[in-house]
Amino acid sequence: MLKKIFKYEWKTICPLLLAVHGVGLVIAVICRIGIRLMDGLDGNDNSLMAILLMMAAVMAIGCIVAYTYFYTGYRFYKSVFTQQGYLTNTLPVTADQLIWGKGFTAVIWVSLNFLWAVIALIILIASPSDVSEILHELPKAIASLFSRDTPAFVWLAVLSTLLTPFSMTIQIYASAAIGNLFMGHKLLATIGSFFGISFIQQILGLVILAICGPHLTRITYQAQEIEGNISYYTPVLNTMNLMMILTLAFSVICAVGFYFLCRYVLDHKLNLE
Repeated sequence: MLKKIFKYEWKTICPLLLAVHGVGLVIAVICRIGIRLMDGLDGNDNSLMAILLMMAAVMAIGCIVAYTYFYTGYRFYKSVFTQQGYLTNTLPVTADQLIWGKGFTAVIWVSLNFLWAVIALIILIASPSDVSEILHELPKAIASLFSRDTPAFVWLAVLSTLLTPFSMTIQIYASAAIGNLFMGHKLLATIGSFFGISFIQQILGLVILAICGPHLTRITYQAQEIEGNISYYTPVLNTMNLMMILTLAFSVICAVGFYFLCRYVLDHKLNLE
């Protein structure tokens, strides 16, 4: 049943999102051509128009990225917590299957969304020589990750990047679950819950930074005072690793908490419109 939920969700949202991202690439190509026709951003008479065109294209790409993220969340909200939920919740599926089946689709699209944004920006701003250099250096950059000399901080950053689509998806699912607990204006409550959760996470993230930041600043300052003494670089890396580990642990704890919150609401507090 989990596979069927995934396939149904994938077939449902793919046509719209493929069309939206296709339009986004067309916009990037047209804006790139327009900027080239205006002789680029090099301070000529048309540079202001070229800059405005560039800004419009970047805003369009950003809007499509945000739309994809929120649309996958809205699909979950609509199919589970609105009138469609009467049909969804009569299926022989568990709360776990609903979350994972729909969540896998959202995670894939959030990940593809990031790659699409990179490609769109490359089309918009990179020259053919830049693209050739990127393609030439990319295998080396990937291979360098597996080098013995690669700092642990780099691996922690890569792990954080890989976990980001999962944490983003389950956060918006949890927001929909919290919004479901309200008697009216559930969609508005879902949006408010999302921004409320994001605000609390930012505050807690600042707390982590406040704990580690002064220590890192002090060590970095000492390293600058004694130029050439590499003994301070190890404490700096250790502190950066600690910050990243704390951030990762915080993200994982939040994601797990959001998951169990969502599952609890689906099992015990479902309040359909």
